[in-house]
Amino acid sequence: MNIKKWVNILLASFFMAFSGYSFATGLSWHEESENYNVYLGVVPASMIKNKPSFVDNDKALHGGVENTTSTTQHIMVTIYRKKSGKRVLNATVIAEVSSGILLGRKKLEKPLEKMITSGQITYASYFDMPKNGKYKIELEIFESDKNGSDEVTFFYQRQ
Repeated sequence: MNIKKWVNILLASFFMAFSGYSFATGLSWHEESENYNVYLGVVPASMIKNKPSFVDNDKALHGGVENTTSTTQHIMVTIYRKKSGKRVLNATVIAEVSSGILLGRKKLEKPLEKMITSGQITYASYFDMPKNGKYKIELEIFESDKNGSDEVTFFYQRQ
């Protein structure tokens, strides 16, 4: 089974397991850039029960689960190279999450941390999404051995 099919099955199973929560309707959980296939997952931070494994084991989960609120969401992405299908293991990923349209638009930007999920590297962090509505999630992906970066944009509807 190829990686793309495996990831789609894994994501579908993940979202079906949490079907009691409203996830975005009409949202594509997969986007492509020039060099990457990127997959997005968003769940309420309150659903994170087990302490995840970090690549850098010396820190708390994205600053600590105790610092989250009832509106905090856990945004997680997996990244694969387009040409080879191999998982990207050592990127720097910056996420910008914004709500609203132009006037009154609120933005929060921060790096996603490398963590291990099901034995695989993912990039994730907490973002507060205080209001129901549409959020824009923009990712910028950097790798030390490449010039420039790739950008990917997702839309998420919090209900």
